[in-house]
Amino acid sequence: MGNKLLSNKTAIVTGDSSGIGRAVALALAEAGAAVVIHARRKERLDELALEIANQGGNYS
Repeated sequence: MGNKLLSNKTAIVTGDSSGIGRAVALALAEAGAAVVIHARRKERLDELALEIANQGGNYS
């Protein structure tokens, strides 16, 4: 991941299964933050987790 703006930071984002929440979670992960994701739709949340992992990010 290299030297990213939010390395060593953790962000908590809710409503991550779609829309603004999903976009924010992806942007934070891309900037180097470890992202705690939460949403009601587990299937979409699993897809987001995979997408974050595929871009080299961290999530929980």
